[in-house]
Amino acid sequence: MNMRRWAQSLVMVSMLQAPAWANPFASLPVLPSSEITATGKTLFTLEDGDYVQPLFSPDSHYLAYAREVSEKSAEFTEIQALELKNFQVKTLLNSRASREFAFNRGFVAGFAWTDVRTLQASISDGDVNGVDLVFDVESGRLVEKKPLSLVDEAASEAGQAAEFAAAFPSVPPPVLENALINGFKVGDRKYIVQKNYWKQDNHVWYLDAGRKEMVKLIDIPDTWIYSLRGAFASGNAYILLLAYGQEAYLARYSGGKLELLYRYPVKNYQQTRMRVEHAQGDRVLFQIATGASYEKRNNFFFVYDNAKLKRIKEADAVYDLDVDGAGKLVCFSQWKDGKRRLVLKEMKYPR
Repeated sequence: MNMRRWAQSLVMVSMLQAPAWANPFASLPVLPSSEITATGKTLFTLEDGDYVQPLFSPDSHYLAYAREVSEKSAEFTEIQALELKNFQVKTLLNSRASREFAFNRGFVAGFAWTDVRTLQASISDGDVNGVDLVFDVESGRLVEKKPLSLVDEAASEAGQAAEFAAAFPSVPPPVLENALINGFKVGDRKYIVQKNYWKQDNHVWYLDAGRKEMVKLIDIPDTWIYSLRGAFASGNAYILLLAYGQEAYLARYSGGKLELLYRYPVKNYQQTRMRVEHAQGDRVLFQIATGASYEKRNNFFFVYDNAKLKRIKEADAVYDLDVDGAGKLVCFSQWKDGKRRLVLKEMKYPR
């Protein structure tokens, strides 16, 4: 082989191997995990419809949820609340009334409890129109209608941008603001972020504004923009969800060491996300969504406890779920015969 052809071959090999080298998880072994049974008695089931987005009230008195209704080529929604002491269902918004907020499609984009009796439901048509409806759940009354707010919880955290800008003057303020909006809070004035900004790196950073510490946790390739999909703190470790292409990675960073806890395939990495359901001490219950809300998906449900990851077996075919504030109840939105039923169960994970 002549020198020129040898050099060309070397370049081709380098190009073929570059993605593997760039992937920070490619060479990491997956640590052992286990499966556990974490629920007890079934308390209530709803199967006469297509139910999504269960959300317990802060005092666990009510469970709010949406019931999706198809009428020929149109799709509308009902909003209901289950009173947990007697399992009575209250309809806060029926499908006929929901037509006011959408021509041929209307769905709940999200719920939020503003206090123990007041529920805010964001109704969207999937395009540019929407409205926030505020209900007094105890009386079952609609008390307020207002334009759909584009300011979510993450954006409100960006109000701390000025403090972070003072702590990290080497990072341009717009870069910090974008990082905080898309980042994950892991403590008081502590975030795990990607910058996700033009002419900036895409590495995963830990920011502590109180101590003015900025630590790079993971070297991320330039192409992996918006690959950080979730993070939380547990003891001295950070649990991180990253995804790119057709694969997602659940990792642990502790003491300067990166370890891989779980790996699984995804359809669209930017629609993969983590949500912490309940945290108490070093025990954290969390779910991972594996796709978009408009697609049939099967979420994962995990317990991270005493530095060990355990997958909850009862979460098979789960579209969505919520755990109450005391960690004693869980509600699954679970696929059955092409629709999603609601199953309310006791939480009895090992203590």
